[in-house]
Amino acid sequence: MRFGHKLTLALVCVLALVLSLTTVWTQERQFDRALGDARAAAQDAWQREAGDLQQAMLPDGGTTPESLAWRYVTAPALLGSGARRVAVYGGDGGLLASNLPVTMDTAEAERARPEGGELRTVTAAAMDGARYLLCGGLVVTPGDTLTLVYAHPLDELFAARGVRLRDALLAQSAALAVAAALALALCRRLVRPLEELEAASRQIAAGAYDRRTALRGGDEVASLSRSFDGMAAAVQEKVTALQQTVQQQEDFIAAFTHELKTPMTSMLGYADLLRAAEVDADTRRKAAGFIYHESKRLEALSGRLMQLSRLNGCEPPPLEPVRLDVVFRQLARALPPGAPQPVLPACRAAVLAQRELLCDLLYNLILNARHATPPEGHITVEAQETETDVTLTVRDDGCGIPAADLPRVTEPFYMVDKSRARQQGGSGMGLALCARIAQLHGTRLDLKSRPGKGTTVAFTLPKATPAKEAADETA
Repeated sequence: MRFGHKLTLALVCVLALVLSLTTVWTQERQFDRALGDARAAAQDAWQREAGDLQQAMLPDGGTTPESLAWRYVTAPALLGSGARRVAVYGGDGGLLASNLPVTMDTAEAERARPEGGELRTVTAAAMDGARYLLCGGLVVTPGDTLTLVYAHPLDELFAARGVRLRDALLAQSAALAVAAALALALCRRLVRPLEELEAASRQIAAGAYDRRTALRGGDEVASLSRSFDGMAAAVQEKVTALQQTVQQQEDFIAAFTHELKTPMTSMLGYADLLRAAEVDADTRRKAAGFIYHESKRLEALSGRLMQLSRLNGCEPPPLEPVRLDVVFRQLARALPPGAPQPVLPACRAAVLAQRELLCDLLYNLILNARHATPPEGHITVEAQETETDVTLTVRDDGCGIPAADLPRVTEPFYMVDKSRARQQGGSGMGLALCARIAQLHGTRLDLKSRPGKGTTVAFTLPKATPAKEAADETA
């Protein structure tokens, strides 16, 4: 059973219970009032009958009390038609006369006889199912004190009670039917947001991670919708990140395989040539040079991979004050000869960094800029200080990077111009190492480039007070 149907059934059951209790209580209250009115009417009728009995029991020559009582009982009623429904008992308790219904047990009439001087009223039922209100009291006559029991019929009262109860039940049933229809429509409207949430969860489970509910309102369902949408957004972000990670791993494996396969194929070809036949000296030198060149490139590639793997698996290093002029001097000694040579700034500011990693970062950025810049070009390293940090920028006027390639240049093995990069000994690992080193320092690379105009790579480090200057000066 669906939740809306359950809610409708629960509401109808509660409403039916409340209506039933209300109907029963109302009918009983009305019946009690009607019964009280009937009791008052019976007592008034008993008073009239008591007066008639006193008149009928006046001495009349030699007539016996039993004859007088029978003459009273069989006489027509004053205000009605037919015989009176009464019973007359003598002072000794004996029955003098009675025309009570023959279906009524004598014990029922005995219950209405008073024990004192006050009237006594009881309800009694005859054997044929008829109901009566018996009113009994003492009547003082010239010859004796008699007991008069008057029977007031209640069939009309109970019949009216049954009609009212039947009408109330019919009205209640109609009201329940209308209420059930309204409750079903209301419950369907109330559970519609839950159905939307359930449908959205099925779609998300099927792969539609961009599905949202966006239910409006301030109730609990709207709050649940907002929480659900937040959860769906988090799931979509995680799935997207996982997909990107898988794609990057696949690209990494494909690029790594390609980087190994191309030189290995050429090396095997030249090695087989040298092994299989006698070749002239020029061919032998050319083959040996190619094998040596490709072997050095594979050695550099394996070194970069090991360095990147080590950086990816390590925690951020402890940062200490490092003077930039010391880093620039170390960098100038480490750079290989060739053009263009970078222009290094004269900056004595100290930053929080790990000196060897910072030197590697600038070294790789400069080598990357040199590969993209012709010998007559320019490479400039700039240091811009503020009160709290220093921004280091490596700027070149080389070939530049297309806008579509900028987001991926920090991925391992990604090269904008693969043929030119391989000719210069590149492997597509330099910027990946730079991005990881910047991340370990709590910063990131800001790359800006225009094809044919050059590239700018900047990162920012927090400023620090120089420490251990003597040690830095001798480094």
